[in-house]
Amino acid sequence: MMWGGRTSGHPMVRHDDDMTESGLQWWERIHNWLRDNAPRTFDQITAAPDADGFWHLAGAGNLIPTAYTPLSSENSNRERIRKTTRFQVEAEPAGTTSGIFLGEFVPVAADGMGDYVFVDERQGRASGCIREWDVDEGSRLPTLWPSLDSMLTDIARSLETGEPVLQEHAKAARAKFFKVSVYVPEVRDGMLSWQPVRA
Repeated sequence: MMWGGRTSGHPMVRHDDDMTESGLQWWERIHNWLRDNAPRTFDQITAAPDADGFWHLAGAGNLIPTAYTPLSSENSNRERIRKTTRFQVEAEPAGTTSGIFLGEFVPVAADGMGDYVFVDERQGRASGCIREWDVDEGSRLPTLWPSLDSMLTDIARSLETGEPVLQEHAKAARAKFFKVSVYVPEVRDGMLSWQPVRA
């Protein structure tokens, strides 16, 4: 999946080759896993019937490690407008740090405390990468995933196998002397959460 353009003011997902070997899209595998294994998280999904791709997962609490809930396309657009700085700034290439929330940042998930997971739509080799916005520190950590597709792939694989997510992010962060964890899924009372484990 790649991001490209906007439709009716909402971020638009352009589908590339996001089918898995089972014939299901990654978001469908996640959706089915939640239904079968984390029913209370599944019941939180608030996606509109006409939602497209990733947006089908809107409202699924803590779906994105560490504790982010996917936004609907409408909430993504609302948060993007609310958070974007009004100042004209010279943007650095995609995947680089930023202390201000730029118009090229498309929030796709929130933790309810001011932090976001976003698609970085700035120009550059890393355009479309997934990064984390910290309310106090901006986007200082290395890229979480190279694309939305790779994020969904990593999450689906982890849910289905129990293997940790964010392993590539952890390697990149350690190379820059950041200490970060990888996470494994845990379900308690039908609710999904992510638990840190040593990388």
